Amino acid sequence: MSLKYAIFDFDMTLVDSIKPLMTSANLLAGEFGLKEVTYDQVYLAEVSVPNCTFEKLWGQLWGHYDPAWYEAYADHMSEPEYEAMELFEGGLETLETLKKKGVGLGLASNRDTPDKPLKKLGIFDFFKAIVGQLDVKNVKPAPDMILKAMELLGGKPEETLYVCDSKGDLLASKAAGVKAMAMTTGGHGKEELLSLGAFRTGDKLTEIINLFD
Repeated sequence: MSLKYAIFDFDMTLVDSIKPLMTSANLLAGEFGLKEVTYDQVYLAEVSVPNCTFEKLWGQLWGHYDPAWYEAYADHMSEPEYEAMELFEGGLETLETLKKKGVGLGLASNRDTPDKPLKKLGIFDFFKAIVGQLDVKNVKPAPDMILKAMELLGGKPEETLYVCDSKGDLLASKAAGVKAMAMTTGGHGKEELLSLGAFRTGDKLTEIINLFD
C-alpha cells in the first residue's frame, strides 16, 4: 500500500531548535548571572540527552538547575525563542509539495503545545493533526502521539510515514507500526539511524517528497 500520510516531529526535524534554545539560555544567563553559552554547547547538550527537557538541558549547560529559571522562561522568554526559530532548508518546499500531492500532514511533538511556534513559523495551517504531550497520556518514545495524530488524520499504519530525528522517535514509530524517515539533522549518522530501525534516512527534508510519488 502506498504512503498517504506524513506525520512530522518538530524539534531538529522541521526546525533547527538550537538557535532558539541558545537565545533563551543566554537570556537566562544575563538575568541570573550565568555564563553565556554557544550554539555548539547547546547542540551537544541537546543531542546527547535522550528526551531532553529544559531541566536536563540547562543542567547540562550549567551543572545544576534552578526552578526559578523555568518560571522566568515561561514568563517572558518563550516569545524571543519562537522569534529565533527557522525551518531547516527545504522545509517549506516539502510541506507545500506534499500538500499539493494530497498527502495528509500531521505533527507529533514532545512540546506541551506546538501550536504557537507553528503559527510563528507560518506553517500551522499545513497540518490537519497537531499533537503535543498535553494531548496524550504517554510521550515519546511511547507511540501515543503518533497513534493520536494518525487517528485524527484517518490514516492506517501502512499508509503513514513518520519524519523524525532521534532514537526516541524511532522507538515510537516502531511501536506505532509506521515507517520512519529519520533525518540526520538531529546529530545521528545514517548508519546509526538505520540500525535503530529507520526505513529511510535523509539530510534534507526535500528527500521525503519522492517517497510519495
